[in-house]
Amino acid sequence: MQDKIGQKLGTSRWFDVTQGLINQFSASTLDEDPMHLDPDWTRANTPFDGSIAAGFWTTSMLITMSHDIGFIEAFGEQTGRHFYALNYGFNRHRLITPVPVGKRIRSHMSLRDFADKGAGKYLLTIDVEVEIEGEDKPALIAEWLAMVVVQE
Repeated sequence: MQDKIGQKLGTSRWFDVTQGLINQFSASTLDEDPMHLDPDWTRANTPFDGSIAAGFWTTSMLITMSHDIGFIEAFGEQTGRHFYALNYGFNRHRLITPVPVGKRIRSHMSLRDFADKGAGKYLLTIDVEVEIEGEDKPALIAEWLAMVVVQE
């Protein structure tokens, strides 16, 4: 992975932002904010033309997008050993543009750093940008951390 530092890991496929997904996320986080759940309320009370995804929903999609790109899986295949990956947090995380329900999003990921932490642990620092189809500004930019643990 050292030779991939600074290189693009990949771009995920497009994911539909549906009201159903946003409702499920809101239910699971006990968030009843009408901005995410009620398009009529949102049109009447905000500058948005309908409901918007919670920023944490957009953030949570990074896991699915990273699996779609497959770079963690490729790392495991290169070692030939069993492994697992843990979300290790963020050095930087910004929600730039609200994501309207009805749009599509995808991510672009690049490897910023790869550090051997010993005992079969590797810390990946991944630059992420989540694009909103048809928008000039991204939904999210982040420096995301993943700890990959290779089992002996």
